[in-house]
Amino acid sequence: MLMDTGIFLVFCNHKFLHFKCYPMKTFNTIFLGAVMIALSQQTSFEGVTTVKEKQEPAGTCNPNAYIITLESHTLVNGNWEWVWSVYNPNPGNGNNGTAQNLSHWGMQLASCVNYSSVTGAAYSSDGLSWTDFTPVNQTDPSQGCMTSPVIKFDFGTSGSTKSYYRLTVNQDYTEGPAIGYYKSGSRTGCCTFSFTGINDCGGPVEVQE
Repeated sequence: MLMDTGIFLVFCNHKFLHFKCYPMKTFNTIFLGAVMIALSQQTSFEGVTTVKEKQEPAGTCNPNAYIITLESHTLVNGNWEWVWSVYNPNPGNGNNGTAQNLSHWGMQLASCVNYSSVTGAAYSSDGLSWTDFTPVNQTDPSQGCMTSPVIKFDFGTSGSTKSYYRLTVNQDYTEGPAIGYYKSGSRTGCCTFSFTGINDCGGPVEVQE
């Protein structure tokens, strides 16, 4: 009887191949098995069913991926301007020792450096034409390598061309070891590093988590 049989349709790459009648018990077993296989390829989130995506591995931390150089530390109109350059010595897709373009970077102020002494900041693609912005000392949620407050330069690099960054302060701090971080692509990831920066503490500084 029709009530005791089921029709199972077979498709391959969305193309109909054939159908076959099975006893109802066999049909139910095949049907439930097909449903379970389909559901195993999906995940439900807040009522919306989406296909699982392959997660990319996090980039390996390489503190030497970029070269950060203190270009100048000069008195200008009563304030002190600190200028750094960032250079990617091995630009590429992040594989085989190359580093992807820098997205942005920033620095952690030493405990003895007063943030209120920071009066301005800017970035440049050539060290001549500058884009000013108001710097803030806060956490950067776009990465997890440095979770303490930082001054962020939201400007990256392109290929092996240098980019330039300026921080203006109204006190004459000394040069010394400072801690910075960078954020790049999915393969290069993020990392912390040491560079020559603003330090009036008279010794090395450590990352404050």
